[in-house]
Amino acid sequence: MTTGGRTELGVDLDELRLLVGLSYRELARRTGCARSTLHDALTGQRFPRLDTVLAIARACGGDPMSWRRRWVNARRCQAPRTAPTMSRQSTKPS
Repeated sequence: MTTGGRTELGVDLDELRLLVGLSYRELARRTGCARSTLHDALTGQRFPRLDTVLAIARACGGDPMSWRRRWVNARRCQAPRTAPTMSRQSTKPS
């Protein structure tokens, strides 16, 4: 998995879409998702929401439970977000 599973998940979803021969326009119609949302998810530009992944899987005849597990695993692989640190200025006494 690259970039925390994002790219692999998107690539595999896009392969599923291509396997069944759906255009972005048709996939958008079947899922109710915006084409831009689908494009971002399938190209790895953004980590997709679970409901987007499941909608794509269903529209393409994939197993939603399998895709749910893949999404959870990819989500776990994401780099942990670090909390913003306070600047030195704000920690000095007045």
